[in-house]
Amino acid sequence: MKIVESYKRLSGSDIARIEEKLKVKLPDEYREFLLKYNGGKPIPDAVKHEGEYLDFVAFFYAVRFNIYADDLLRNVEEYSDYILDHYLPFAESPGGDVYCLSLKPDEHGSVYYWDHEMANYDGEPWEENMIKLASSFDDFVADLYAED
Repeated sequence: MKIVESYKRLSGSDIARIEEKLKVKLPDEYREFLLKYNGGKPIPDAVKHEGEYLDFVAFFYAVRFNIYADDLLRNVEEYSDYILDHYLPFAESPGGDVYCLSLKPDEHGSVYYWDHEMANYDGEPWEENMIKLASSFDDFVADLYAED
């Protein structure tokens, strides 16, 4: 996988600051990704679920400590009313669906797809619109492919 249009590299202290603000321990693979790339657009960018095309990754959120549309902290806050607390949004599809990391102890780091069309906008967030895509962040990015 190649990443284009990424941002300024982060330091270990930047990661610690993010974890403190979010009150979470980021999965190790995702921490490494942020240190190496800090967001950006993946090439290839297509996602499969159960062997079939599902969607694309438009961009991975970056840590910019600002109010930019692709800022990790901003998006965590923006989706807090719609995505359960044990999921961390980390990327977005072109159509507004969100890729999340599980923070649950028994599947910490697994990747899920949040389908905005099935979200519960009238009440508490739920699991019904979450689709598990991979057991780890590295598995998720390794499975990205070029859609014709």
